[in-house]
Amino acid sequence: MNERRLSNDGSPAPHHDDEVSCMAYHSNKASLKTRISLSSHLFSFLQEGEKIVNYADGTTRIVPSQFMFLPVGNCLMSEKIADNGHYRSILLFCGNALFSSFFDTYYPDVPANAGSNAEKRPIALAHDAFLRHFLASLAAIRQTDSAKNTALLKLKVQELLLYLCTKYDFLVPYFKGVCATNAADNLLRRAVFTHMHQAVTIRELAFLCNMSLSTFKRKFADTFGTTPKQWFLRQRMEEAAKLLRKDGRKASEIYDQLGYEHLSSFVQSFKQFYGTTPGKYQRQE
Repeated sequence: MNERRLSNDGSPAPHHDDEVSCMAYHSNKASLKTRISLSSHLFSFLQEGEKIVNYADGTTRIVPSQFMFLPVGNCLMSEKIADNGHYRSILLFCGNALFSSFFDTYYPDVPANAGSNAEKRPIALAHDAFLRHFLASLAAIRQTDSAKNTALLKLKVQELLLYLCTKYDFLVPYFKGVCATNAADNLLRRAVFTHMHQAVTIRELAFLCNMSLSTFKRKFADTFGTTPKQWFLRQRMEEAAKLLRKDGRKASEIYDQLGYEHLSSFVQSFKQFYGTTPGKYQRQE
């Protein structure tokens, strides 16, 4: 099963907490239960096809008459293509700090939802005339100068949140619960994704997150569903395979950019993970 961070261009997703970005996503291939790790909140406006998201305690499904909000976290995402062979959606990413700032300004006295799992569930809502005009404005913004793009998108996120919270009363405590739940998790996620291909130890990451080693390991397992050692090994080996097979790079050219200080350590890890050396793997069909 593949694992990836959902991003706005196929590269690592943004990990700045106040960042916002938008993309038009298109695929002509169905996907089944891809492991997704979201470092930003996501509004997914489906245009063609069907999206199914599995999370810890449930499943959410949308069709083109709907859109989905997915909070920061892990999920299994499936995409079904439409009868015409296409899957299309508009993706709007926004950091938790942007959310928190909005609700601190407009809804300071509304309490957040209680509980831990409720705030992490994606929600599905229906498209309407306002949202169709909203999506048209996003398309126009994507054509503007990139230097102005971010400022405009931040305003659009605020516009969207204000509209949705005015229309659906239950969304205010839900979104505030999302903000509260992810404020503590975001530092760990940002540290992990920032340093995932650098020669930083688990103990050093714990220090950067102002946590003891045992607390960091426990929170890491709660967030990513596995141990730091296993997670980092998988991420680095999958990136190594891509660089070796698709980009034609040599092991001696990539080991340091994957967080290894010595070529021999990289080769040993690669052989342990794939059962063969980088050179033999690269020559396989």
